Amino acid sequence: MGLLVWLEATSFADWVRSSTIGYPMMIASHAIGMAIMVGLALALDMRLLGRFQSIPYAGLHRFLGIAWIGFGINFLSGAALFAAQATSYVTDVIFLSKIGLVLAGSVTAALLQTAVGRDSSRWAPAAAPANVRLIAIASIVFWVGAIVTGRLTAYL
Repeated sequence: MGLLVWLEATSFADWVRSSTIGYPMMIASHAIGMAIMVGLALALDMRLLGRFQSIPYAGLHRFLGIAWIGFGINFLSGAALFAAQATSYVTDVIFLSKIGLVLAGSVTAALLQTAVGRDSSRWAPAAAPANVRLIAIASIVFWVGAIVTGRLTAYL
């Protein structure tokens, strides 16, 4: 706990927590990063499940680099928000669930990015293979769960 207490006491954490611009800037950055990462991940997931067949798999694959930029924005802004309230977040089951869901969503995004980049030229346009569709469904569940639990951290 000593490290977390120190983290909360830093001038940066204090700026995020108490300045008129710190918290709004971090929460806005977090929302933008989430929109980029989750929006593009969900678009790919839906394509893998057979929607948007006019968009080639490779076309969506190119956007995943941008998705990871969104993830980076989310990571940095999330770290700043965490620093402002580290001691309360580290014991918050809802927050810890969110982090687990984000990690799981990230793993599914990486798995799908690899599969699409490596194998999609051999897939039928209607829908990806069953194992890839299963990962896409899991991805949707993980990202939606991360968003919901992330919002709940402000209220529970």
